[in-house]
Amino acid sequence: MSRLRRIWWPALSIRARITVGSLLVATVLFSTAAFFFRLEVQSILTETNETVLRNDAESLLGQLATNPTEAIQSPSEGQLLAIVDPTGTVRKSSLPRSLDQQIEALTELGAEPQTVYTPAASYLVSATPVSSDAGDWLVIAARSQQAPTLLLDELTGVLTLGTLILTAGFGLASWLLTGAALRPVTRLREEAESLSTTGSSAQLRVPAGKDEVSQLARTLNDFIERLRRGVDREKQIVSDASHELRTPLAVLQAQLELAHLDSGDAPALERDIRDASATAGRLSRLATNLLELSKLESEQAPPETDWAGLVGEITASVDRARVVRDGQELEVVYRIDDDDPVGRYGISATNMGQLLDNLISNAITAMAGRGSVTVSLVRSGIGALITVVDTGPGLPEDFIPLAFDRFSRPDNARSSSSGGSGLGLAIVHAIVERANGTVLLRNTGTGLAVEIRLPRHLR
Repeated sequence: MSRLRRIWWPALSIRARITVGSLLVATVLFSTAAFFFRLEVQSILTETNETVLRNDAESLLGQLATNPTEAIQSPSEGQLLAIVDPTGTVRKSSLPRSLDQQIEALTELGAEPQTVYTPAASYLVSATPVSSDAGDWLVIAARSQQAPTLLLDELTGVLTLGTLILTAGFGLASWLLTGAALRPVTRLREEAESLSTTGSSAQLRVPAGKDEVSQLARTLNDFIERLRRGVDREKQIVSDASHELRTPLAVLQAQLELAHLDSGDAPALERDIRDASATAGRLSRLATNLLELSKLESEQAPPETDWAGLVGEITASVDRARVVRDGQELEVVYRIDDDDPVGRYGISATNMGQLLDNLISNAITAMAGRGSVTVSLVRSGIGALITVVDTGPGLPEDFIPLAFDRFSRPDNARSSSSGGSGLGLAIVHAIVERANGTVLLRNTGTGLAVEIRLPRHLR
């Protein structure tokens, strides 16, 4: 049975499953109600029959107890009674023939009503003794159970038919109501299939109201929007990568061809190989940055870092910048204000170091070997404020809104001298956005300031 259920049950639609389940529940409920209703009616009929039986014998019991020698009153029409005197003689009887033939057995029944079966019918019978001066009399009373039995049989038929009709009606109502409830879901599915087939960028229509179907439509729209953003992002990465890789690959090919032509000239060949190596390094850095940017824009939540972790990455980034400045007239310093022993920030230590390395490297390149870079960390409002300020030429004001786009470069010497890929600030923006923070660029008049705000979480 369990195996059969596993086979056919999943093949049913949700509408059919709900209807079948409703039919089973309705069958159990209505059948149980009908059964107990019949038991209650049967109990009422039995009590009524016993009450009438006692009332039939009541008048004779009083007469025999007070004056048994007087003429015994005959039973009324419809009463089934028999009077037995102390000698065992039946003085009066209106019992049917089938009971008269069992009169001796009936005298042994006692006052409590009992069911007696005859070939023709069944009777409820009691034999009540009455004490008098002449001895003990016995009043036998009987009531036919044919009428209650017929009534119970009719009631059973009516209850059975009613149960079937109610169950069928309940199943039909469940089928119709379930169909009406699932109709918006069907429309959503059909609309989604249509959008998938046509490749439309439209969203699913959200039904009016705030029920489960409208919530499902909103959730699906959010999911579709995230998928579309992901697809668009991947397409943009491929497009940007192909655009940016085209020129370096062409240059590398030309440099290798020159190296082939200069194979007999050792100094020229060495120069060509050195240039080709630099171009290959640029291609490698570009590919690495693209992969890093794609990973940062994924939906995975970053690990958290505490205040001490932020401080550690700032000092490490500044130390790395001091090592690679190679005697240039550069000053790279940091300033840490405040402390936060319980705060957590949604950025990994690795991403924090990568963010600072990019910003400090950009600042050093823009200053052409002369100037200062200051990295500061302070508590600000409900988060942390990280600021990187340099004394370089700054950025054109019209470029600042585009600075975080992939492969964007200003026209001034801030980028042209670096040979960068234009992905540094895009990576910074992706790291900060992943941490639910904000990043702002602004010219200070004496350089460029980058302000990063990270929200704070408690442990």
